[in-house]
Amino acid sequence: MSRWHGYLPLASLALTPVLERAARTGTQFSAAERALFTACEFWVAVEGRTVAAYLGAEAEEPLRYLGIVYSALETPGVARALVRAVGEFKDATTARLRLQCLATLQERLLSTTDLVDRSIAGLALDLRLSSETPLRQGAGASNHGALPRPQLQASAY
Repeated sequence: MSRWHGYLPLASLALTPVLERAARTGTQFSAAERALFTACEFWVAVEGRTVAAYLGAEAEEPLRYLGIVYSALETPGVARALVRAVGEFKDATTARLRLQCLATLQERLLSTTDLVDRSIAGLALDLRLSSETPLRQGAGASNHGALPRPQLQASAY
């Protein structure tokens, strides 16, 4: 089934400045920008059916982090699947079994009803809007803080 055709135009527009900054050396990112970038990379791996290659056989900590990110993105099905995968990963005693856990996770995620692209687009837009405010330049240099929750409005898409 080919239901994914890349990110929504709004997400692509909002992600462009982050990706341009990523191309420059020495760029510092906020925790939310790093989470957004990681969420994008991971979701591309899911849709491209390359989760095992993306995460590898030592994926327990990345899976935990991704669970937190997708929970903050308000995608509960994805977050639950990731938390479940962490438990299954712990029980897998060989690299082959861990890679099988990732293959199973990928299949679960491909059937999610969560609106992942819209959640990513919402966070990308929020980050873009917040980077355009004067507060961002003065107080936004910190790399600490909680992930903002995406504010989604159907009319914006």
